[in-house]
Amino acid sequence: MSHAKPVQTGLPTLLALSAGMFMAVLDTNIVNLALPALQRSLNASLSQLTWIVDAYALGFAGLMLSAGWLADRFGPRRMLAWGLALFVQASLLCGFAPGAQTLILFRLLQGMAAALFIPSSLGLLRHAFPHPAERARAVGLYGGLSASAAAAGPVLGGLLLGPLGWRGAFLINVPIGLAALLAIPFVVPFREASPSRGADLPGQAAGMLTLSLASYALIEGPRLPAPVLLALLLAIAAGVRLFWRLEQANPQAMVPPELFRHPAFAAANWVGFAIGVAYFGSLLLLSLYLQQGLGLDALHAGLAMLPLAACLIAGNVAAGRLLPRLGARRQMRGGLLLSAAGYLLLALADGHALAWSLLAMLPLALGTALAIAPMTATVLESAPPQLSGTASAVLNAIRQTGSLVGTAGAALVVGHSADPRQALPIGLGLAALATLGAAWAASRIPAAEREASPLAATR
Repeated sequence: MSHAKPVQTGLPTLLALSAGMFMAVLDTNIVNLALPALQRSLNASLSQLTWIVDAYALGFAGLMLSAGWLADRFGPRRMLAWGLALFVQASLLCGFAPGAQTLILFRLLQGMAAALFIPSSLGLLRHAFPHPAERARAVGLYGGLSASAAAAGPVLGGLLLGPLGWRGAFLINVPIGLAALLAIPFVVPFREASPSRGADLPGQAAGMLTLSLASYALIEGPRLPAPVLLALLLAIAAGVRLFWRLEQANPQAMVPPELFRHPAFAAANWVGFAIGVAYFGSLLLLSLYLQQGLGLDALHAGLAMLPLAACLIAGNVAAGRLLPRLGARRQMRGGLLLSAAGYLLLALADGHALAWSLLAMLPLALGTALAIAPMTATVLESAPPQLSGTASAVLNAIRQTGSLVGTAGAALVVGHSADPRQALPIGLGLAALATLGAAWAASRIPAAEREASPLAATR
């Protein structure tokens, strides 16, 4: 790639930077819809199905924090290209996996590839759109494109799973990724590497080990003897403590502790975790409910989620426009309260209430969409410019950890229920509680900081 050639930024730049996030979110949602087909084709157990979903989140969250350093060390545009190339290759491997165990391994690689390009894309977004008002709109559209993937996933999944089977859920990434790779040299501005920090190998090892242990406990815990599970939980607690002590003692920490001393940064990351828990856990429950509970095929289950799709897209487009007027705190809190109401309404659905389910998806999706843009903008604005890549990596690692917890929790609820219709209200009630907790966290963002934010200043 040429480093000196200037490029004009605009919609093509935004599309190229959003392509990776689009694929990362799209793939998660399509895979959820493909789980019944995967179970039949690969004779996979519920535990293996959960690992197929969560291995991706584990690789994503586990490498995400070091990916911020890699973006600073080697340059964000280079890491964007490397990550996209690896993601395309991993998607091909997933699409031709011969069995459940190999698919789990390739999903782990796919998640690690996604971790390489997400921090770079967000850091380059800030670089490509330096004016606060312009960046607010760009962040809203970036979130809208990402949410459109969350929305389009079930619908595209339903269309692809018919002719291609579950393999189409992964092969769809290949043309999208190749198109983004070809566009990068022409539409993404170059940004110099800023290797101001060294690699935090002890922190990376401690973080990955702790997250792996937590994943194992969440997915396999119900089948473990009580003494083994207790020992595992103690090991996780020790791992968390070790990780934080390493980060506090290391001047080259991949998670600089000073970031979390900023109240807005800490609150926005908690919101990201809760959204991951609630949304992705509920998506798994909905996919099983529509197919196994209501007896819909993959296509009709995807079409049943069209209201979710429409509101996610519309909400994210509106979020970027509302953000400069409402401010991050007010918009996050309002969106999350609306989303919690949607989860509660959906929890009231029963096996014959498809129309009620479709109606309940509207506030759920709209509220989630309205909260994502201010959450992302708050993280970018509250972090120092030289740590923008690191800050976005932290946010995405925490969001993916939330997705991992939500998916494993939903599988746990399904495993203890005789019917997906029984699991749905329990899981969605828990999602509503998580979302209400996120609304409380959003309300803790100091008003003075909100008013002083460059985004608020554009009102």
